Amino acid sequence: MKSTSNVTKKVVLGIALVMLAGLLGLGTALADQPLSKEDITLLLLGNSQSDTIIQMVEQRGIDFQMNPDLAKKFHDLGASEGLIDALQKAGNRVAAASTANAPAVSPAESSSEPTLHVRKSAAESQPEAPAAPAQARPTTPANPTTASAPGLKDPSREEIQHIIQEFAAKEKIFREARNNYTYHQVNKVHELGPDNEVVGTFEQEWDILYDDSGKRIERVTYAPTPSLKNLIVTQEDIESFRSIQPFVLSTDELPEYDVKYLGHVKVDEITAYVFSIRPKELQKGRVYFQGVAWVDDRDLQIVKTEGKTVPELKTKHGQANVFPRFTTLREQIDGKFWFPTYTMADDTLYFPQGPSVHIKEIVRYTDYKQFKSGVRILTVESIDKQKEPTTPPPAAPNK
Repeated sequence: MKSTSNVTKKVVLGIALVMLAGLLGLGTALADQPLSKEDITLLLLGNSQSDTIIQMVEQRGIDFQMNPDLAKKFHDLGASEGLIDALQKAGNRVAAASTANAPAVSPAESSSEPTLHVRKSAAESQPEAPAAPAQARPTTPANPTTASAPGLKDPSREEIQHIIQEFAAKEKIFREARNNYTYHQVNKVHELGPDNEVVGTFEQEWDILYDDSGKRIERVTYAPTPSLKNLIVTQEDIESFRSIQPFVLSTDELPEYDVKYLGHVKVDEITAYVFSIRPKELQKGRVYFQGVAWVDDRDLQIVKTEGKTVPELKTKHGQANVFPRFTTLREQIDGKFWFPTYTMADDTLYFPQGPSVHIKEIVRYTDYKQFKSGVRILTVESIDKQKEPTTPPPAAPNK
């Protein structure tokens, strides 16, 4: 989304100087205090180098413990892998110094993010598919930056790679299957004022159809005149509505992303593996997903994603196309596939020129209906069966 306002270079420079003064004050006034989560966030927002923050972490320590949600948050703000590792080690020292009777808090419980509400009633009668071989499941994390919930074991490094390949293969089947479903999509963007009142709205509704070759047909059914005051919904935003927010990471896209295991957590009714997903390289003219995915540890399918669209594009005139952080939840449709049903964003967009803008975005996907086409779509169950070793029938006895 783009800002409709501009300010002078002097104002922009003044904002930068204020931020720098705040960071310097943080380093001097609190020199003996451990860093808090808010301190790390402020430093990252102020574009401090990861190496500088690592030195501060090593000198002063931190007053919190890392979990997958914090790792994802700091990653999205620009933290390097080295900084995440340093924070994890410092958090481990915090845990070691805590009293033995301190209550354990799981990463899922410590998160204030939207909870995952799923329905699996159509599949409850199906036998559970094991996520990975039962043997060789270590009780300690296989990666130094993971943080799993108490009682949930981490897979080995080999099992992690198996899980990644497995859910990516099922994501490819999911994409093909979704092309055999029609559905209705509602896209809403609310611009909020200083008291969180709605001051402007963008809204579109689509019927998503597919022809017999699987080609997407997008029919706009409702599109009132936008009333946004300080924002413009761009073509990149529309593309994000189509393909990034209902993010699919199949075997086709997998080589384009770095996928890192973060932990094994409980989220409402399910337990899931958590993975950080970041593009390896940003190709010109393309948009990507950067964030975290939760993979159901029974079905090995993505059930939740959280992150943002990247890159944030800047023009030669100093304007920027900025995207909000969003959360997408999936539900099991027809007892087989986890389809996206709800996307929510509540974020403040910061523009290099112009005021910051608080927005809320809601995307709903409803009325999934399967239609018949000439394309044969394999189910996840049939893919799993293809992987099972086959044995020849017994030879007929000699007479």
